Amino acid sequence: MTTILAPEADPYLLPLPESTTPVIPDHLVIARHAYLNSRFGDIVWSLAPLIDNPSTYLFKIDWESCVECFREPLRLIAWTFLNGELRNSFVRERAARMRTRIAPNSAQRTVRAWMLMAGWLEKRDIDTLADCDRAVLHEYGLHLRDAGSGRVDVRKQLLAVTRLWAFDQLTARPAGIARPPWDEGGVDDYLPAATSTGGENAREVLAEETMGPLLVWAIRFVEDLADDILAAHAEARRLHQAAHSQQSTPVGRLVLKAYLAQRVAVGDPLPATLQNGKPALPRAYVAAVTGASLRQVAHACTKLNLSATVMASPGLCPLDVPVTGRIDGRLWREVIDYTEADTLLKHLVTAVFIVCSYLTGARPQEVLGLRAGCCPDPEPGPDGQSSRHVLRVRPEDIAPGPDDDEEENEDAEEPHLLIRGHHYKTATDPDTGHYLPGGAERAVPWVAITPVVNAIRVLERFVPDGELLFDAAIHDPTHAHHRTGSLGNYAIAVRVEDFVTWANTEAKALGLPGEAIAPNPHGRIGTARFRRTLAWHIARRPGGLVALAIQYGHLRTVLNTDESGRYGSRGRSGIHAYVDVETALATADTAADLHERMQNGEAISGPAARRAILAAASGPVFQGGLVGLDFTRKHAAARRHLAQDGSVLYDNPHALLLCVYKRDRALCAKDGQHDAPSLDRCVPGCGNTVRTDQHAAWLRQRADDLDRKAAHVPGPLAERRHAAAAKLRELADEHDRTRFTLQENST
Repeated sequence: MTTILAPEADPYLLPLPESTTPVIPDHLVIARHAYLNSRFGDIVWSLAPLIDNPSTYLFKIDWESCVECFREPLRLIAWTFLNGELRNSFVRERAARMRTRIAPNSAQRTVRAWMLMAGWLEKRDIDTLADCDRAVLHEYGLHLRDAGSGRVDVRKQLLAVTRLWAFDQLTARPAGIARPPWDEGGVDDYLPAATSTGGENAREVLAEETMGPLLVWAIRFVEDLADDILAAHAEARRLHQAAHSQQSTPVGRLVLKAYLAQRVAVGDPLPATLQNGKPALPRAYVAAVTGASLRQVAHACTKLNLSATVMASPGLCPLDVPVTGRIDGRLWREVIDYTEADTLLKHLVTAVFIVCSYLTGARPQEVLGLRAGCCPDPEPGPDGQSSRHVLRVRPEDIAPGPDDDEEENEDAEEPHLLIRGHHYKTATDPDTGHYLPGGAERAVPWVAITPVVNAIRVLERFVPDGELLFDAAIHDPTHAHHRTGSLGNYAIAVRVEDFVTWANTEAKALGLPGEAIAPNPHGRIGTARFRRTLAWHIARRPGGLVALAIQYGHLRTVLNTDESGRYGSRGRSGIHAYVDVETALATADTAADLHERMQNGEAISGPAARRAILAAASGPVFQGGLVGLDFTRKHAAARRHLAQDGSVLYDNPHALLLCVYKRDRALCAKDGQHDAPSLDRCVPGCGNTVRTDQHAAWLRQRADDLDRKAAHVPGPLAERRHAAAAKLRELADEHDRTRFTLQENST
């Protein structure tokens, strides 16, 4: 006989709240947002007491948006939803789809889905949840399926209704909504056909003509201009504070009078700033440089009609700081203006975000959650010297391309530090499955190459230790109250567009049209594209250079180093999943391209040439098999494709060859077994190499370029370049001697 527990004996059943009952219980409240806790009777419920992610919004639930006849029952279910948790047995049965407690943004989205269903029910003349039986829910499920939303969105809305039914049973006054039919029979009949997956997995990568110059300017800000910008901003703040603290004195009035009279006498324009789009006298600047008070400057402005003078001939507000930064070998400014100090600092912060986001592969919220001190220098060794981090790429590990000079690789050793931070997207308590509002520290830290370390160090120069690097209170104090701590995705996305506009204006003014940042053909740059763009470049530009000699191949080495663990692995499969998919697609493109060119009569050569013919036929088959797959299945297919030892065709444009990778023949893998070639360490004479007629033509073209360069350098270096050119022509001649076409192979 089954014993029915009394309500008071069931820990999952909650009592009926009163109008003054807090919306969020004390044990779930984040202390710094406790004052924002709403009451059950309020028309707007703040979810801020649940939020500790520094880069997210302070979400709220507005009950004014809910259909009135459903408002009270939904409020009770929502309160139970926020205060209680699902039964363990219920969660275990739906482990892949349900958590006991979810993130605040997901909670808001769930309640919003309930309100949308309430609106649909009202239009059907249904005004109670008790009338929402299985048949009605079946019809609603079909309505969601056919409404035009994507598969992922519909699944979330169906799950929200399931959650509504589950929590209704845990309230003190159940409304009686029926169990959704998709919870019993599965959701497939209620989901639209699979298309692109949406979200970050389906975003187009940033175009090379956009990403390349953008990264050049970002690194330039960090490494070349940061000293000037920080000094100018500090001086501008000093002047601003001085102007607002100075008292009116006879000396100040006399100095101000002399300052204005001298400029007028020699015809120098007066300092100017823009107010409402028009030139105006910057009173704080004038007060600070003369020692006068703001009141005295205002009086002089009115008495002497300085507004008209400034309008007629606006001048600069130079800061007394030296300018040392250079662009294209020239000082980037003669002086830095008082009026641009804040803007330049804003662009510097944006540049740091771009560098960190792109060159680590971290998600935007993970970058925005970094704190000063997250990338410490290692402890000094026994000799007292700090050796940075032990992860290094030796010069001999980076094989020069056919046209590289040896001395250009002598300094290829690249020190690395580790960045420790939090992840938020999938942060849950391993014991309870509850969402962790403050995220969880990454078990595997990010590996930071030098530009990332430099970027972090820039912000650490004025962000207090332990504070958020992108703290809104520091970088955007006028809007900081809208955020939980750091700048948000939208604010950063706007700043990136402003950064592009500034950089393009500067490139034009400096006569550097080649460094203009081209518009991205797939829309705004945003913040979420950097991660996938990095994966694309690692997969498709193995020997290419990331602005200012940062090698993508080198970065791949860092990402796959055993000591770094599965880089980015916490939270789904991290950036490795993106790299796997992009690499698989790149190899399929390479195979399809080779197949088409050989069908048109192009010849190939090399020890792996016959294997390449077979691999070339598989490219179109693999590409077709990915159509309609969600990212998880696409990643699994990519892993299977890349695991075909001896049958995957990699392009290495830097070495001007193709690689049909087979582990036991790979000279780049002699120090251990690798699942993929190290394309930045391609070894001549490897049994996996293939060349085409096109490669032979490029080899000769590169040889001609080296000969031309040799004419403009001293003797020994010229001799080396001529020798390198001769080697390239030998490789091209060898191809010509051993080449064969597809038709010749079949005979």
